[in-house]
Amino acid sequence: MQPKQDYKSTIKIKVSDLTHYMICPRLVYFRARGYEQPRIAEGRERSAIEHILLKELGFNLHKVYGGDRYDEGGGEEKTTEEEAVKQVIEDVVDSVEWIYKDELKTVDKDLFEDVKNDFLHSIESPGWLSKLKTEDELAELERSYSYEREHTMLSEKLGMVGSVDKLIKTEAEVIPCVIKTGRCPEYGVWRSDRMQLAAYAMLIEDEFGTTVQRGFVEYINMRTADIRESHIKKRDRALAFQILKYVKKIKGGVYPEKGANAPCDSCSFIEMCDTRKTLLSKLFGK
Repeated sequence: MQPKQDYKSTIKIKVSDLTHYMICPRLVYFRARGYEQPRIAEGRERSAIEHILLKELGFNLHKVYGGDRYDEGGGEEKTTEEEAVKQVIEDVVDSVEWIYKDELKTVDKDLFEDVKNDFLHSIESPGWLSKLKTEDELAELERSYSYEREHTMLSEKLGMVGSVDKLIKTEAEVIPCVIKTGRCPEYGVWRSDRMQLAAYAMLIEDEFGTTVQRGFVEYINMRTADIRESHIKKRDRALAFQILKYVKKIKGGVYPEKGANAPCDSCSFIEMCDTRKTLLSKLFGK
């Protein structure tokens, strides 16, 4: 008779679970119980489409930064760098409805076209284009070594799995890169993003037998695009490892406290969260 397998040892934690934990631990709890948030929440279709467009643009920023010049069969180089950049952006936008077909299947076609047109108008404006850096280390790394998109890694030792947006492999190092479409900090990298990079670093180290020293965060939004390098520090590794343990407990059945800055107003789990709170209050007479 084979020994009974420990349930907790079979739990595979996603790096996205760690980022959800930092937003609110109860997101992890409800998702672990099979409750899924809608891909695109009602009333937030426009911002969700913009997020997808920005995300895909992030995968092609090295082309945008470089103002890639290419011919279209006629053998003539594009006349200006700005025209080349605009063509890259338009090509990226045109590809979105095919790449994100599942995510966009419930979106009204007319709304999608309206958002696309507004997006192009904003991104192709001289103001947005003028904020792009002409020299950027990440763009140079991508042009020199390319990158693997959404590389998935699994660590049995950690009990964790994750798919990093970009994975760059040079002769000397393996570098993770994540794309963020939200607000960019004035300096450095947000704490949650440093933690996420540290989690990917641990997965990379287990898979490739190397030590990850640094990563990049691409902050891209409707105002600008900014690339931030982040050195993987011990405190970020410690935070990722600590949250990994907490998430394992939550997925094992522990009901966590709500996050201090939980976005309750926009959370699709709010009714279940309040119901659970009411039941516990009655149970313990609180």
